[in-house]
Parts: sequence; C-alpha cells; structure tokens
Amino acid sequence: MPSKPSEFDPAELIFVTARVSDVEVSAVTAVIRGLLGEESDERRAAPKQHRSAWQRNQRAIRQPVYPGAGRWRGFTG
Repeated sequence: MPSKPSEFDPAELIFVTARVSDVEVSAVTAVIRGLLGEESDERRAAPKQHRSAWQRNQRAIRQPVYPGAGRWRGFTG
C-alpha cells in the first residue's frame, strides 16, 4: 500500500498489451510518477493571489502639495 497519496505501487499496474518490455514498463512508471508528483506539487503550492478591480485601481496617497516659488501654484487661468 502506498505511503503517500501521490505515490503508487508499480505492481498495481496492469498492461493489457501483450509482450510489454521492462523498458516500456519503466517508462510508463516514470511518466505516471512524474504526473503524480506535479499534481501533488500544485496542491501544495500557495494559491495565487488575485487582485480585484478595486485593488488594481488603488493608488498610493500622494504627498502634500505646498505652494511657493518653484512649486505648485494656484490656478491662474
């Protein structure tokens, strides 16, 4: 019996094709182990943080604006 959900016992594989070579069995086993490993890695990964439209449109609070020489001036239109 497998010790972890992502592991399997290759002896449980049943090939319905006649005359499967040891190399073919090894290749199938490696592919299945790789797929199970990828699946378990995805399950362990932290979920991606999706930002809402509200969060994407937020901006930092701007710095105070001070009038003066070389700085912001009032509307003179």
